[in-house]
Amino acid sequence: MQINSTNLKQFEGGVVVKQGDSASTFGYWLLDEQMNPISDLNGKNATIRIFNQNGKATFEGTVENSKVTFKINKVLTVGSYIVEAECDGYVFPSDRSARLEVTQSAEKFTSESELELVKNNVRDEVAKYINDHQGAGVVDELPDLTTLYNLAKI
Repeated sequence: MQINSTNLKQFEGGVVVKQGDSASTFGYWLLDEQMNPISDLNGKNATIRIFNQNGKATFEGTVENSKVTFKINKVLTVGSYIVEAECDGYVFPSDRSARLEVTQSAEKFTSESELELVKNNVRDEVAKYINDHQGAGVVDELPDLTTLYNLAKI
C-alpha cells in the first residue's frame, strides 16, 4: 500500500462538543487521496490526537472497516482543535482539515495542567515546611496537610 495523501471524514459525532462530555462517540473514516476507504489498516491500532496551541490530548482506537472511533475521556480547555489519526505510519488528514470545537460547559472544569500545578505547589510547600522545622524538633510527625494545602492555594 502506497498512499501519498490522506483524508479523514467524520461519520459519527459532531464538530462541536461541550467541555467535559465523556459520553459522546466520535468516528472518522480513514481515506486515501481519492476519498476511498483504506481497508489495509483494518485491525491495526490507531492513535488519535486532538490538539491546538494550548496543548493536546491523545486517544487510542482500533481500525474497523476503515473507521476509527473514540470518546474524549479528558476535560479539554475551551477552543478549536485539529483532529489527527495516526495508523501504520500514516497521518490522517494530510491537510489538517478535521476540526473539533470544545465549548464552555455550565460547570467550571479545571484542566489537568492546572491540577498538576496545584499538586506541585503543595508538594513543594510540604517539603519546605519539613526542612524549615526539622532542626527545631517540631517535625516529629507529618504536618497538617490540609493547612499546608490551603496555604499553597493562596
